Amino acid sequence: MTGTPSGGSLTQIVYMLKYLSDTKEIELVIYSKKKNIPVFKNINLKYCKIHYSWLSNTFRLGRVIWEQLFLPFYVIWDGIDVLFCPGDISPIYSSIKKVQWIGTIGPFWKKMKKYETEFLRRIQYPLQKVLMSKSAERADCVIFESEYTQKYFLKRYNISKDKTKVINIGKDEFYTSNKSNIKSNYSDQQPYALCVSHLYPYKNIPRMIKCFYQANKKLDNKYRLLIAGASKSKEYNKSIKKEIDNHNYSKYITLLGSVSKESLKDLYQNTELLIFPSPCENFAYILVEAMSMGVPIVCSNTTAMPDTCKDAAIYFNPYNSDDMTKVIYNTMDNPEEKRKLKIKSLDRASSLPFYREVTQITLNCIMKLIDE
Repeated sequence: MTGTPSGGSLTQIVYMLKYLSDTKEIELVIYSKKKNIPVFKNINLKYCKIHYSWLSNTFRLGRVIWEQLFLPFYVIWDGIDVLFCPGDISPIYSSIKKVQWIGTIGPFWKKMKKYETEFLRRIQYPLQKVLMSKSAERADCVIFESEYTQKYFLKRYNISKDKTKVINIGKDEFYTSNKSNIKSNYSDQQPYALCVSHLYPYKNIPRMIKCFYQANKKLDNKYRLLIAGASKSKEYNKSIKKEIDNHNYSKYITLLGSVSKESLKDLYQNTELLIFPSPCENFAYILVEAMSMGVPIVCSNTTAMPDTCKDAAIYFNPYNSDDMTKVIYNTMDNPEEKRKLKIKSLDRASSLPFYREVTQITLNCIMKLIDE
């Protein structure tokens, strides 16, 4: 774990470490950078060995150098049987068996560079793309979170389907449809639509704000829009606020920033509708959380969104403002449609594994390689 996980991937890794550290089937050795120490804070790793890399702790290229040149020797020295890499990239040349988890599709999405404002991020995508594809090609087992991503890699890279596996990301037991009797902290905001997303430039937030404004105007401004997610770009944050100001709509739209799990559960429980406008996702954790809570969903019809929600969402073209506005308008004030979507959300969520199940399936892949 030489990268810095965030969002849903962080939650997935934390749960994996908790469950793997409890199993008696394996002896766990962790390779990480010191910036990830907070990740291990609440996990009982008493019987695990942890190596911290100072080089990968310095800068992004340092991570690549340590991962590609030093890690292959560490695993030999420690007598590792199988190297499990949950961070998209792993040693391309390794003398031991390797399981590679692919957790993002962003670097392969052609439009990503168009949205990215930071120069360093723009130039790192081609390198990341090469390292990810080569890591997957040379792995003994490649795990994808969605069929969409699996098909993409199989079509474009030298990977045998026999050594790949699709494991949908885990759902969190914390998010359930059980209604809390505690008064909502957002009662004064109701009725509201909800968007949950870190505010990265590609997430399509300004267009969603414009579409919500147009749909809500037709509904006599009956609803509010709450946007929960940390700001990731000052320039992008300015563009979001500018879109709100352009419509003089600050009364109806609230940027909540980063919120706790407890607050997020509260938001899911009491929202009328989740709007998910991102055009590029590998398998959206937010959608899994929302479906687990029985939230009606409208979202983009691109990349892995249809793979994630199946029929538990109404889809729109994220690049077409008229289409997005129409779907939001037709769904937001339609009680019967929202009732059907709630049922479909819970049904779809019931077919997805919990984190413990995801870890066990992953462990089975690792043990299979050890036994071969």
